[in-house]
Amino acid sequence: MSLQATKTHFIQLLAEQENKVIALSGKWGTGKSHLWREVRDESQDERVKKSLYVSLFGLGDINEVKLKIVQVAIANSKDFPGLWRKVTSSIAPIRNVLESLHKGFSVLNDVALLAVPTILKDRVIVLDDIERKHEKLSIDEVLGFIDEFTQQHGARFILIMNSDQLVKKEIWETLREKVVDQELRLNTSPSEAFDIAAAMAPSEHAPQIKLAAKVCRITNIRVIRKVIRVVNQILRNRLNLVPAVLSRVIPSTVLLAAIHYKGIDGGPTFEYVLGAGSSEDWSDFLAEDEQPSPIKIENTKWKQLLRELGNIQCDEFELIIFEYLKSGLYDDSAVSAIIDRYVDEADKADARERSRTLLDHLIWHHTLTDQELVAEAVTFLPVAHLLDPFNLTTLMRDVSSLTGGNAVAQQMLSNWIAEFKGNPWELGENNIFNRPIHPIIQAEFDGVVAGTQASTTVYDACVYIFENSGWGPRQELVLKSATVQDIETIIRTLDVVKLRLFMRKFIEFCRQRQNYEQHFGSAVKHFLEACRNINSDAQAGRLPQLIRTLFNDAGLSAELNPAPQPAPEGAAVAK
Repeated sequence: MSLQATKTHFIQLLAEQENKVIALSGKWGTGKSHLWREVRDESQDERVKKSLYVSLFGLGDINEVKLKIVQVAIANSKDFPGLWRKVTSSIAPIRNVLESLHKGFSVLNDVALLAVPTILKDRVIVLDDIERKHEKLSIDEVLGFIDEFTQQHGARFILIMNSDQLVKKEIWETLREKVVDQELRLNTSPSEAFDIAAAMAPSEHAPQIKLAAKVCRITNIRVIRKVIRVVNQILRNRLNLVPAVLSRVIPSTVLLAAIHYKGIDGGPTFEYVLGAGSSEDWSDFLAEDEQPSPIKIENTKWKQLLRELGNIQCDEFELIIFEYLKSGLYDDSAVSAIIDRYVDEADKADARERSRTLLDHLIWHHTLTDQELVAEAVTFLPVAHLLDPFNLTTLMRDVSSLTGGNAVAQQMLSNWIAEFKGNPWELGENNIFNRPIHPIIQAEFDGVVAGTQASTTVYDACVYIFENSGWGPRQELVLKSATVQDIETIIRTLDVVKLRLFMRKFIEFCRQRQNYEQHFGSAVKHFLEACRNINSDAQAGRLPQLIRTLFNDAGLSAELNPAPQPAPEGAAVAK
C-alpha cells in the first residue's frame, strides 16, 4: 500500500483495541518510522501519544531492552519525580526482600528492571530495527517479552521491521506466526518519498529533481536526501538557470547519485551510463536475436530508463560528477566552467531540448503520421547546427527512417557541416566512449584532429599518475580507451622530455602488469603492440634502438617478440 493508504489503515487498526500487536514492514528507508511519528502526533488516543519508542539495534539481551525502555520512559516523562515515586512505591516490598537476600541488589539497574511492569502497564511500545538486534538477543526472548506484557500488563506493541534487510527470514516469520495480530506492508511511492525527503533537504530545483527521481523509481528517503544534496552542491548559488540547462545537468546527476547510493533496484552501472550511446552499445541494442540474452534484456531496460530521463548522452560533466561521487573531492571550478559554457550556449541547450522532444515524438507518439513528424523535423533545420555531432547523428538516423525524412536529415547534416569550425579537443574529451558519429562528420573531424586526441589525453593521464602517485576514474577511462594507434602516435611524436616520462610509466605498467590491467584494461597490451610495430619499422630511425634499450634494461626484451597468433580453426594440433 502507498504511504497515505497505509496511514489510513494504520489508524483504523490502532483504534481497534483487540489488536495488541501490529506489525509495520517494508523496505529500508521508505518512511516507516516517519509514518509512525505522523500517526502518533495526530492521534487523539493519549496512550498512542505517550507511546515509548525503542530501537533494538545492537541490544544483546532482554534486560538491555527493558533498561532502554525505562530510560525512554523517564526521558519522556514530564512529571519525572511523580513517575519515580509511583515506581519506587510499587517495587519497595520486593526490593526489601531481595536486599535481605543479597545486599548488592540495590544497584540502580536492578531497581530499574523491577520498575518495568509498572512503567509499561497499559502503554503502547514501539520496537524498531528488530532485524538489527544483536545475535545474542534470541527471538524467543523477544516473543516472551511481548507475550508477557500484552497478556499480563495490558501493553500494546508496534513492531517496525526493514523486510529487505533481514538476514534470517525466520525471525519475521516467527513473529508473524506467534504474536502479530495485524500486519501492514508499506510501499511508499517515489513521489511520496521525495516529498518527505524534500521537507528535510529543501532545494530550489526540487521540481526537476523530483521528476528525475520518479523516473528512477527511488523510494528510499535517505537516498533521496543525499541525491538532493548532491544536486544542491553542483548547482549552489546558480539560480534562474534556463530550463534547457537544468534538463541537461539534473537528470544525469540524479541518476549517477542514485547509483552511487544504491537507490535504484536493479539499476544500471556507472560504466553503462558513462558509456551509453557508444557504437558497441547501439549495435547490441539493435541486433535482432530470437532469444535475447539476459545481458541484452537488462541493457534494454537500462536504455529505456536513460530515454525517459531525456535520452542522456554523457560528456565531461558526468565524468566530473562520477569522480566527485567516488572520491568525495568536488572540483567547483571545473563544474562552474562547464555550466558557464552551458549557459553561454543557451541556444545549443535549447536545441538539445528540442531534439529530445522530437526524438520523444519519433519514439513514443505513435499516433503522429510520418508526414506530421517530417514537418516537425523541418522546423528543426534552423537550429540543427547547434547540436553536438553525436545527438545529431542519432536524430538523423531516426528522421531518415520516416517516409520523406531522408532529405530533411541530409539538410540537417549540410547545415551542421556549413557551421562547423572544428574543435578536436572537445571531440577527444566527449568521444571517450566511442559513441556513434556520422561518417561525413567524422571525416571533417579527422581532417582537423590529426592524432591530437591520443597524444593529449593519454599522455596527460600518465603525467597525472606520475605527479600524484595514483589515479582517478578519469585516468582509468582514458587509458582503457587508448588504442594501439593512439599509443604509437604518442611515442613517435612526443619530444624527448615528455617521451622519457611516458615510456618510464608504461614500462612500469608492463613490469607490474597484473596490478595495472584490472584498472587500465588493454592499455598495457596496446602499448606493447605499439612498441613492437615501431621496433619492426625500418623507417623509424633510431627510435627502435631506444625502445630495445629501454626494454632490455627493464628485463622485458622478450616482450618485443611478435605476439603469437591464434591457430586457424580446424588446424591440426601437434601431439
